[in-house]
Amino acid sequence: MKLLSESALITSAIVANNRMNRERNASGVNSYEQEFKFKPEALLAAYIQQYGYVKWLDICCGQGKALIQAASQLAKNQLQDKAALSGMDLIDGFWPVPDGVNCLSFAIQSAVSWEPSTPYDLITCVHGLHYMGDKLLVLSKIFAAISENGVFYGNFDVNSVIITGAGKDYLKKIFRQNDIQYNARTKVLHCRGPRAVSFEREYIGADDQAGPNYTGQEAVTSYYK
Repeated sequence: MKLLSESALITSAIVANNRMNRERNASGVNSYEQEFKFKPEALLAAYIQQYGYVKWLDICCGQGKALIQAASQLAKNQLQDKAALSGMDLIDGFWPVPDGVNCLSFAIQSAVSWEPSTPYDLITCVHGLHYMGDKLLVLSKIFAAISENGVFYGNFDVNSVIITGAGKDYLKKIFRQNDIQYNARTKVLHCRGPRAVSFEREYIGADDQAGPNYTGQEAVTSYYK
Protein backbone atom coordinates (compact mmCIF):
# COMPACT_ATOMS: atom_id res chain seq x y z
CA MET A 1 0.00 0.00 0.00
CA LYS A 2 1.35 3.40 -1.02
CA LEU A 3 0.57 6.24 1.37
CA LEU A 4 0.19 9.70 -0.10
CA SER A 5 1.52 12.94 1.32
CA GLU A 6 -0.81 15.92 1.78
CA SER A 7 0.46 17.58 -1.41
CA ALA A 8 -0.12 14.42 -3.43
CA LEU A 9 -3.50 13.77 -1.83
CA ILE A 10 -4.86 17.16 -2.91
CA THR A 11 -4.53 16.11 -6.56
CA SER A 12 -6.36 12.82 -6.01
CA ALA A 13 -9.60 12.26 -7.95
CA ILE A 14 -11.10 10.76 -4.77
CA VAL A 15 -10.47 13.96 -2.83
CA ALA A 16 -11.98 16.01 -5.67
CA ASN A 17 -15.25 14.11 -5.19
CA ASN A 18 -18.04 16.37 -6.44
CA ARG A 19 -20.96 14.30 -5.18
CA MET A 20 -20.94 14.56 -1.40
CA ASN A 21 -21.60 18.21 -0.63
CA ARG A 22 -21.80 20.19 -3.84
CA GLU A 23 -25.49 21.03 -3.89
CA ARG A 24 -26.61 20.43 -0.31
CA ASN A 25 -29.27 22.79 1.03
CA ALA A 26 -29.26 24.48 4.42
CA SER A 27 -32.56 22.86 5.38
CA GLY A 28 -35.20 20.58 3.89
CA VAL A 29 -34.38 17.82 1.39
CA ASN A 30 -30.68 16.87 1.00
CA SER A 31 -29.63 19.35 3.65
CA TYR A 32 -27.47 20.21 6.62
CA GLU A 33 -30.66 19.93 8.64
CA GLN A 34 -30.95 16.27 7.68
CA GLU A 35 -27.32 15.61 8.61
CA PHE A 36 -27.19 17.48 11.91
CA LYS A 37 -30.84 17.84 13.00
CA PHE A 38 -30.96 21.63 13.14
CA LYS A 39 -31.69 24.40 10.67
CA PRO A 40 -28.62 26.63 10.20
CA GLU A 41 -30.79 29.66 9.46
CA ALA A 42 -32.70 29.21 12.72
CA LEU A 43 -29.54 28.61 14.76
CA LEU A 44 -27.89 31.75 13.36
CA ALA A 45 -30.95 33.87 14.10
CA ALA A 46 -31.20 32.49 17.63
CA TYR A 47 -27.53 33.15 18.24
CA ILE A 48 -27.88 36.74 17.05
CA GLN A 49 -30.86 37.25 19.31
CA GLN A 50 -28.97 35.93 22.33
CA TYR A 51 -25.43 37.21 21.73
CA GLY A 52 -25.81 40.01 19.16
CA TYR A 53 -23.44 38.59 16.52
CA VAL A 54 -22.64 35.24 14.91
CA LYS A 55 -19.82 33.71 12.86
CA TRP A 56 -20.31 30.52 10.83
CA LEU A 57 -17.48 28.66 9.12
CA ASP A 58 -18.40 25.85 6.74
CA ILE A 59 -15.39 23.62 5.96
CA CYS A 60 -15.57 21.74 2.65
CA CYS A 61 -18.60 23.81 1.73
CA GLY A 62 -18.80 22.59 -1.88
CA GLN A 63 -20.65 25.12 -4.01
CA GLY A 64 -21.65 27.02 -0.88
CA LYS A 65 -25.36 26.62 -1.51
CA ALA A 66 -26.27 26.26 2.18
CA LEU A 67 -24.24 29.32 3.11
CA ILE A 68 -25.83 31.38 0.36
CA GLN A 69 -29.30 30.33 1.47
CA ALA A 70 -28.57 31.24 5.09
CA ALA A 71 -26.91 34.55 4.16
CA SER A 72 -29.84 35.45 1.92
CA GLN A 73 -32.24 34.77 4.79
CA LEU A 74 -30.20 37.00 7.08
CA ALA A 75 -30.23 39.74 4.44
CA LYS A 76 -33.99 39.37 4.00
CA ASN A 77 -34.46 39.77 7.75
CA GLN A 78 -32.02 42.72 7.89
CA LEU A 79 -29.63 40.80 10.13
CA GLN A 80 -26.57 40.43 7.95
CA ASP A 81 -24.74 43.28 9.68
CA LYS A 82 -24.78 41.01 12.73
CA ALA A 83 -23.23 38.00 10.98
CA ALA A 84 -20.10 36.81 9.19
CA LEU A 85 -20.43 33.62 7.15
CA SER A 86 -17.50 31.96 5.41
CA GLY A 87 -16.90 28.81 3.43
CA MET A 88 -13.75 27.00 2.37
CA ASP A 89 -13.20 24.27 -0.19
CA LEU A 90 -10.34 22.84 -2.23
CA ILE A 91 -12.22 23.46 -5.48
CA ASP A 92 -13.29 26.82 -6.84
CA GLY A 93 -16.85 25.82 -7.61
CA PHE A 94 -18.64 28.37 -5.45
CA TRP A 95 -21.93 29.79 -6.58
CA PRO A 96 -21.92 33.59 -7.09
CA VAL A 97 -22.89 35.51 -3.97
CA PRO A 98 -26.24 37.20 -4.69
CA ASP A 99 -26.45 40.96 -5.04
CA GLY A 100 -27.28 42.57 -1.72
CA VAL A 101 -25.58 39.86 0.35
CA ASN A 102 -22.44 41.20 2.04
CA CYS A 103 -22.01 38.90 5.05
CA LEU A 104 -20.61 35.92 3.11
CA SER A 105 -17.17 35.11 1.73
CA PHE A 106 -15.53 32.05 0.16
CA ALA A 107 -11.92 30.85 0.12
CA ILE A 108 -10.11 28.16 -1.88
CA GLN A 109 -8.37 26.52 1.04
CA SER A 110 -7.10 23.18 2.32
CA ALA A 111 -8.39 22.49 5.82
CA VAL A 112 -5.06 20.86 6.67
CA SER A 113 -3.13 24.09 5.98
CA TRP A 114 -5.87 26.32 7.41
CA GLU A 115 -4.82 28.42 10.39
CA PRO A 116 -7.81 29.81 12.34
CA SER A 117 -7.51 33.53 13.05
CA THR A 118 -10.77 33.96 14.95
CA PRO A 119 -13.20 31.82 16.96
CA TYR A 120 -16.44 30.72 15.31
CA ASP A 121 -19.87 30.30 16.83
CA LEU A 122 -20.83 27.58 14.36
CA ILE A 123 -18.40 25.32 12.52
CA THR A 124 -19.69 22.64 10.18
CA CYS A 125 -18.05 20.03 7.99
CA VAL A 126 -20.50 17.90 6.01
CA HIS A 127 -18.69 14.72 4.89
CA GLY A 128 -15.51 16.68 4.20
CA LEU A 129 -13.34 14.87 6.75
CA HIS A 130 -13.72 11.67 4.71
CA TYR A 131 -11.38 13.13 2.08
CA MET A 132 -8.71 14.69 4.28
CA GLY A 133 -5.29 13.27 5.01
CA ASP A 134 -4.32 14.46 8.47
CA LYS A 135 -7.82 14.31 9.91
CA LEU A 136 -6.65 14.54 13.51
CA LEU A 137 -4.76 17.78 12.85
CA VAL A 138 -7.85 19.31 11.28
CA LEU A 139 -10.03 18.19 14.19
CA SER A 140 -7.63 19.70 16.72
CA LYS A 141 -7.79 23.02 14.83
CA ILE A 142 -11.58 22.90 14.68
CA PHE A 143 -11.98 22.15 18.39
CA ALA A 144 -9.67 25.05 19.28
CA ALA A 145 -11.52 27.46 16.98
CA ILE A 146 -14.97 27.04 18.54
CA SER A 147 -16.09 30.14 20.45
CA GLU A 148 -17.00 29.96 24.12
CA ASN A 149 -20.69 29.60 23.28
CA GLY A 150 -20.16 28.00 19.89
CA VAL A 151 -20.70 24.53 18.46
CA PHE A 152 -19.16 22.19 15.90
CA TYR A 153 -20.97 19.54 13.89
CA GLY A 154 -19.22 17.24 11.44
CA ASN A 155 -19.44 13.81 9.84
CA PHE A 156 -16.60 11.57 10.95
CA ASP A 157 -15.88 7.85 10.75
CA VAL A 158 -13.42 6.54 13.38
CA ASN A 159 -12.76 3.59 11.06
CA SER A 160 -11.12 5.98 8.60
CA VAL A 161 -8.20 6.50 11.00
CA ILE A 162 -5.66 3.71 11.50
CA ILE A 163 -3.23 4.17 14.41
CA THR A 164 -0.33 1.75 14.83
CA GLY A 165 -0.42 0.15 18.26
CA ALA A 166 -3.77 1.64 19.24
CA GLY A 167 -7.12 -0.10 19.54
CA LYS A 168 -10.28 0.86 17.72
CA ASP A 169 -11.58 2.73 20.77
CA TYR A 170 -8.57 5.06 21.01
CA LEU A 171 -10.30 8.03 19.39
CA LYS A 172 -13.60 7.40 21.15
CA LYS A 173 -11.75 7.48 24.48
CA ILE A 174 -10.15 10.83 23.64
CA PHE A 175 -13.52 12.22 22.60
CA ARG A 176 -15.06 11.10 25.90
CA GLN A 177 -12.17 12.54 27.93
CA ASN A 178 -12.70 15.92 26.25
CA ASP A 179 -16.51 15.87 26.44
CA ILE A 180 -16.85 15.63 22.67
CA GLN A 181 -19.93 13.76 21.53
CA TYR A 182 -19.53 11.03 18.90
CA ASN A 183 -22.54 9.12 17.61
CA ALA A 184 -21.24 5.80 16.27
CA ARG A 185 -24.53 5.13 14.47
CA THR A 186 -24.91 8.43 12.62
CA LYS A 187 -21.14 9.13 12.47
CA VAL A 188 -21.64 12.70 13.68
CA LEU A 189 -19.18 14.58 15.91
CA HIS A 190 -20.54 17.36 18.10
CA CYS A 191 -18.62 19.69 20.37
CA ARG A 192 -19.84 22.70 22.35
CA GLY A 193 -17.22 25.25 23.34
CA PRO A 194 -13.46 25.24 22.62
CA ARG A 195 -11.12 22.35 23.39
CA ALA A 196 -7.35 21.95 23.38
CA VAL A 197 -7.17 18.36 22.14
CA SER A 198 -3.88 16.54 21.60
CA PHE A 199 -4.16 13.18 19.86
CA GLU A 200 -0.44 12.53 20.52
CA ARG A 201 0.10 10.68 17.25
CA GLU A 202 2.30 11.30 14.22
CA TYR A 203 0.65 11.41 10.82
CA ILE A 204 2.41 9.22 8.24
CA GLY A 205 0.19 9.41 5.17
CA ALA A 206 -3.14 8.59 3.56
CA ASP A 207 -4.60 5.90 1.33
CA ASP A 208 -6.99 7.17 -1.33
CA GLN A 209 -7.64 3.62 -2.59
CA ALA A 210 -9.33 2.41 0.61
CA GLY A 211 -12.68 2.05 -1.15
CA PRO A 212 -16.18 3.12 -0.07
CA ASN A 213 -16.92 4.06 3.52
CA TYR A 214 -20.31 4.00 5.25
CA THR A 215 -21.71 6.59 2.81
CA GLY A 216 -21.14 4.28 -0.16
CA GLN A 217 -18.67 6.79 -1.63
CA GLU A 218 -14.95 6.13 -1.94
CA ALA A 219 -13.03 7.86 0.83
CA VAL A 220 -9.55 8.34 2.28
CA THR A 221 -8.05 6.38 5.19
CA SER A 222 -5.49 8.21 7.32
CA TYR A 223 -2.54 6.48 9.01
CA TYR A 224 -0.72 7.43 12.22
CA LYS A 225 1.92 5.97 14.48
